[in-house]
Amino acid sequence: MRWTLANKVSVAVGGVVFLAVFSSMAALVSSWHVEKVMCEMVADNLPSVQAAEELEIAVLEQRGFVSAYMMDNGNPQWLRELQRRKGAFDVWLARAHKTARTPEEQDILQKLEDIYRQYDAKRTEVVRLYDDGNTQAAQTLFVHDVNDLYRRAYDLCEAFIQANERYVDTAMADSRTQVRWATLAVSGCVLLTLVLAAALLWLFFKGVIIPVRAMLSDARDFAGEAGPEAQELPTDELRTVGVYLRTLMSDVVDSRTTLQRSHDRLQDAEKLASVGKLAASVAHEIRNPLTAMKMWLFSIQKEVGGTAALDHKFAIVSAEIRHLESIVRDFLEFSRPPEVKLSVVSVASMLDKAFKLVEPRMADRKIRLLQEGQSELPRILADPEQLKQVFVNLLNNAVEVTDESGSVRVATAVEPDSDGREMVVVRIIDSGPGMPDEVSRRIFEPFFTTKDTGTGLGLCIAARIMARHQGRVVLESSNKQGTTFAVHIPAETVEDA
Repeated sequence: MRWTLANKVSVAVGGVVFLAVFSSMAALVSSWHVEKVMCEMVADNLPSVQAAEELEIAVLEQRGFVSAYMMDNGNPQWLRELQRRKGAFDVWLARAHKTARTPEEQDILQKLEDIYRQYDAKRTEVVRLYDDGNTQAAQTLFVHDVNDLYRRAYDLCEAFIQANERYVDTAMADSRTQVRWATLAVSGCVLLTLVLAAALLWLFFKGVIIPVRAMLSDARDFAGEAGPEAQELPTDELRTVGVYLRTLMSDVVDSRTTLQRSHDRLQDAEKLASVGKLAASVAHEIRNPLTAMKMWLFSIQKEVGGTAALDHKFAIVSAEIRHLESIVRDFLEFSRPPEVKLSVVSVASMLDKAFKLVEPRMADRKIRLLQEGQSELPRILADPEQLKQVFVNLLNNAVEVTDESGSVRVATAVEPDSDGREMVVVRIIDSGPGMPDEVSRRIFEPFFTTKDTGTGLGLCIAARIMARHQGRVVLESSNKQGTTFAVHIPAETVEDA
């Protein structure tokens, strides 16, 4: 068996509990036994001692009645009293036999019974001699024989009392011995309990407190300035470790989220790289024929045009060619994004330019543009044309899903990023029906679209542009009340630029 800290602590705690219970039970059993012995001694020996005392009194009274009879000139009243008292001796003798506990006591009672019978016979003979007129002989027999038997009977009663006292002393000595052993057992248990408690305390400090304090020191060193110093830490080491663990878990969650985001971006980059190569080759092959078709169409229109029907047909073909050129341009921009030309610009000015480009579409559908948020925003370092393209793309998407006479809100704010950077955030909120979860999860994938027309590259290109600006485009929410896209752009100063 491997002795882990939990095993050691469990054994120590179990030992402490066992010794505490054992010592308590030993004390209770010892107290109960002593109480039982004392009650037995009182119940058994008190009647025995009382019987011995009554026997002494009965013998003494009977001797006194005979003496009073002779001194009172043979008054028969004393003999009647003597006869009445003789029964008391037999009663107390029977009780003494019943309460006798040792062979010694039984032997003493047997001798007392024999002596008493002799004493009773001699006393009867003294009365007979006195009644016959032999007063001198009666007195001589009383003084010598009767008194001698009386003393022997009295001594046997005293011996019976002493035997009871010895029995009580022996029982008391046994009780004291048991109490002494119980005291030693309880003292030993208390000592072992103290030893096990000390061992348990040592295990607790060595196995818990010291490692926890070392862990706490390592957590402080590891956390550094990022630790939970802003809040008042508890004095309890375990609670303090809990605070650091929760902070660490929060950091782990953030790191995991960042890692997952980076992983998703890497996967997207791999997809974009593979698809970009195909897009570049396809777009290059299509672009030249489209240019030739556009030139020849213009030449044919000059030669054979002039009628309304033909001009209308030429216009349709020209519009489709322009649409194809737009698709080819998106493919080329996706495969070979233009170089970022950074300059210090104002977010508000970029938004104003984007608003002017989408204003005709909004006016045509009677959609209102609502602006809210901070009026004073930090300047940013960005490519004006590419950033304007991102805003126009998001605004066009918002206009497409917003019902006529609806509204599109644009909110601006300055917020800190997860790594503490100051970010200018532009939120574009439409009042459309929102997107299902399966669509919102794939909205930034290249070539994914829910429109009947389009390449599905708009949001993908917008996300790539913002990534090259050290920012990002995120879908914050999408429900029945509308959809919110947020553009995060790092704030810069002129000196940083």
